[in-house]
Amino acid sequence: MIVDGSKIQGSMTGQEERDVLFARLFGLATVIHSGLLVRQTPLSTSPSSATNPSSLESYKELVNHLLDLAEKKSWLRECAWWTIGQAIDAVIKSSLSWKEEALASSLEVVYEREKDIWTPEMVAITLKLQPVMPKHDWKSTLAPTFKDSAILTPANFSSLGRILKV
Repeated sequence: MIVDGSKIQGSMTGQEERDVLFARLFGLATVIHSGLLVRQTPLSTSPSSATNPSSLESYKELVNHLLDLAEKKSWLRECAWWTIGQAIDAVIKSSLSWKEEALASSLEVVYEREKDIWTPEMVAITLKLQPVMPKHDWKSTLAPTFKDSAILTPANFSSLGRILKV
């Protein structure tokens, strides 16, 4: 997946930059919603063009592009994270051979990039990943912000309240 067609250039106006960022977000969301992100066979096309099935690398690239978008502009953050959630949902519902690795990479990149700064979006991703990754050491991932490894337990309510209030 290449997003070169939507590069921001120095001579762009503010409106043009917003249009490019929204185009990138729309394009990445379209890859997810069309099923291309989790397709297991090549597309049937003309013999002159080759389309490979999706891969773990393309999944990681898509998530990284979405995280980059979330960091570019505060007004894109919520939409970009929602789209990451959609990508995770697509992987969860799939029967991909690299499903476990994709979920583990999502966990790794989301918590590695954000470090100890919890956001409502990270809570949402955690709620998606916890049920499908029961063997993961959630206690260490959620510490020190959360006291319990299950994010929705009463022991975590005050931390959740602070995060969701922001």
